[in-house]
Amino acid sequence: MFEQITLKKVNISEEAIHLSLQKSHSHKQGNNHSLDRSEVAGSGKKLFKQKGTGNARAGNKKTTQRRGGGKAFGPKFHDVSFKVNKKVKKLAVISSLSLKSSNKSLFVFEEDNLNEKNIIDLLLKNKNKFITLVLKDPFNNKLYTKLQNYKNLTFYSDKNYSIHSTLKSDMLLISKKTSIFTNYIGNNISWILV
Repeated sequence: MFEQITLKKVNISEEAIHLSLQKSHSHKQGNNHSLDRSEVAGSGKKLFKQKGTGNARAGNKKTTQRRGGGKAFGPKFHDVSFKVNKKVKKLAVISSLSLKSSNKSLFVFEEDNLNEKNIIDLLLKNKNKFITLVLKDPFNNKLYTKLQNYKNLTFYSDKNYSIHSTLKSDMLLISKKTSIFTNYIGNNISWILV
């Protein structure tokens, strides 16, 4: 049912994997903001006259030294997202699949032949292993609804396939119907172990 495959030797780009992981972890919003002296509510009037009071000279009450004043060099709204180029993304996917292949943890299967018994047998054989299944459309698959609560089993479609989850998993099982198989694996198989 599940065929272990080995891919042809590919130079694994750790930099591409690193960039893709950074992108997946960059969920910062960049919306922290503090008021500077121009944004604080209040008058710009001089607090008291320049000379003759005995106090140190003072401008308005919004200065950064005063309580209730603005913050000097505080955080501002800013965009923290960054773009990963298409070719780098593609290289990261190929590199992650090659890593799985070299660890002997990359498997393919026919999605039509997949049933509940096969998956439960697989889970029983690999009790403490984290297994990732990549299907064409898991959300319209009855197996997904039956097995989605299993602790060590996660489902992904080929559209929301994640390099991070791939590297975390102990076993990666990819359907032959997915675009990941056709684009990245199909032509690069060196041998299959059934």
